[in-house]
Amino acid sequence: MKPTVSLIFITLHTFLTGTTSSVDDRRLVVASVDLVELEYQDHCENRAYATWKELIGDPRGLSAKLEKDKAFGILSRQQKKDVKMALGGYTMEPSDEVLRRKVQLLLQPGDTLLDTKQWIRLVTFADTALHKIRYANDYDCGTGTNCTLRELHSSIARQQDEATLLRMKLSWERNLPSLNEYLEEILPLLRNASKENNYNGVESYWDSLVEYEGAILKARELWDNVKPLYQKLHKYIALRLKGTEAVGNTLPVHLLRSLNGDDWSNIIESLLPKHPAIYQKIHANIQLKDLGGAKAFREAVKLVDGLGFGELDTDIWTNSIFNGTCPTTIVDWCKPNKMLVVTCKDVSIGNYIDAHEAAMRIKYREIAALHSNNTYILREAPRYSAIYEAIPGFVSLLSLNPHALDRSGLFPLHVFNYNPNHHRLVLQLIMALRDLPKLNYYLAADEWRLKVLMGTIPVSKAVSSWSEFRKNFSLLETSDVDLLGDSHILFNRPYIGKFMGLILKYQIYQSFAEELSSDESDLLQHVNESSNRLSDVMMQGYTNDWTEMVSEVLAKRENGLEYTGLTDYYQLLDEYLDKQLDPSDKEEDDYNEIVKETTENNAIPPPPSTIKPTIHELDVIEPPDESENIVDVEDSHSKYSAETSTVGVLEIKKQPPVDDTKNTQEASYNTYWWIGIVVAIIIIVILIAIIARKRHNHRKQLEKQRRENTRA
Repeated sequence: MKPTVSLIFITLHTFLTGTTSSVDDRRLVVASVDLVELEYQDHCENRAYATWKELIGDPRGLSAKLEKDKAFGILSRQQKKDVKMALGGYTMEPSDEVLRRKVQLLLQPGDTLLDTKQWIRLVTFADTALHKIRYANDYDCGTGTNCTLRELHSSIARQQDEATLLRMKLSWERNLPSLNEYLEEILPLLRNASKENNYNGVESYWDSLVEYEGAILKARELWDNVKPLYQKLHKYIALRLKGTEAVGNTLPVHLLRSLNGDDWSNIIESLLPKHPAIYQKIHANIQLKDLGGAKAFREAVKLVDGLGFGELDTDIWTNSIFNGTCPTTIVDWCKPNKMLVVTCKDVSIGNYIDAHEAAMRIKYREIAALHSNNTYILREAPRYSAIYEAIPGFVSLLSLNPHALDRSGLFPLHVFNYNPNHHRLVLQLIMALRDLPKLNYYLAADEWRLKVLMGTIPVSKAVSSWSEFRKNFSLLETSDVDLLGDSHILFNRPYIGKFMGLILKYQIYQSFAEELSSDESDLLQHVNESSNRLSDVMMQGYTNDWTEMVSEVLAKRENGLEYTGLTDYYQLLDEYLDKQLDPSDKEEDDYNEIVKETTENNAIPPPPSTIKPTIHELDVIEPPDESENIVDVEDSHSKYSAETSTVGVLEIKKQPPVDDTKNTQEASYNTYWWIGIVVAIIIIVILIAIIARKRHNHRKQLEKQRRENTRA
């Protein structure tokens, strides 16, 4: 039997009690921390095996996971006592920076410090609820027969009938846990956890886990500046799905083909602007190449490697599950190169993007684990780092970069360059439908929980308060229970770290793109050449607060979170939405055409075809037909086509100097050319008139002669 940390610690303490020097005290603290970390690492391995069993459907998977998760909380409380005992009266020196950081993370590990009974109640509620959601087989897929969760997700993406969508969503809600139990027994545990970690309130406790003082206040400030774009997108969706009378009103989440409204990607085909060739061809090529599951991950790994971060460990391909359920779940054994994933093999643009984010998340953990100074606690600290969220998210943005699409064979670069702004607009729409709803949902989920815990929402109204809160905050109609299908909610985890990470990923994108010399420059190659900027940050793990590394990851341009990276990225989309929502800003006929299409088709438009395209369908991509890529007056002469977004693939920066003399000469030549054409036309018209008049006179003379001959 392996000796426990406590037993080893007592032996060390007995050995060192005869001395009182600060050197010996420090040795005792270092030895104790090292032993605690080893114990944590063993526990992590055991929990990973149990988690993997549960994910692959082992009959004893849930019971094994519950057992290990319960034991982890008991271990955490004991390890805190051991570290405090080792510290004794030792005062750390300024040079003890890393040791001080480790001690801080071990003494304030988060919710695991809950009383043992409360911790067991929390993990039992969450693990059991997620297991039921994952393995229930009584979902309604709209076909009259029961189905699995994976089949439900796939069916919702394709379903057209609004009533059927609602029925499908309700079948999902029937498998969610009790809202009353959550409000009465689970959510209040956050107060107890904040006290055990020496914080007076839940908001300050979450600030500590996110390692950002005033995190909620900062998130509100950022959201206030992003909100106008979210509202425009919401209005545009209402216009296209339900007509002008729905603009400004709430939308039911099932109409968005979503279970809880945090992702609107499934309605993309209902929202595409004119000439959506880039979407159609990317979709066709993803289907033709069957880029789902392992194939999507292999494509993602090519991009990650091409960016200079290296390939993923080969064990991922041999032992992971690629025909399970989405979203992707990563299981980490807390050791270098020991990670596996469970994901689905569904083929879609959304899952293709998700695969890139998941692959980079794995690579991030590999880089952190391989760095020699990163012991367990500096890699696996229970903190919610925005940088850990932002760097994988940045790679997901790059997956739709024109050069990435060209290299993956999804859309040729020379075709993209015919109308780059219009193609960027479509790509921005794809990303906006994924990211803007997430930002809104993340903040809404945290704000609502804080209001319930602080008593802003009375207990008597709490049961029906989520739907009302979401209606006002998000302009969405939801149920009161749909947030209980979310693991962050069930485990009482804050979303604010993900919110900040989503904001930061656009800043990272902007910081690289602003360094390009022109709009056509290869952003992927530039990231590869500067990849150390990100690798150095990933290597640090949790050695420092992530806020201390923002300046480094942004190449010293900024040292904090700013919303401008996101709003600049979506500049083309923002202006396009203005154009669609304001009839005075465009041709009246075009606007009426859009309104007519939406009002005559109140049923949800059909989803992307699931039938794989033929070779002939793919062949239309190459070579390009120039006429196919000409955007009409509405698109080519709009205000957003005249100036490229700073981040629209944000690659516009230094434009080549303009030769005014050459332009003047060209203008003069064009003027003379048109004058010549006009003169030639006039001369031709005059000649035709003269010839016609002569023919007319000739006919009159013939007629006169005929009459004279008749009289004779």
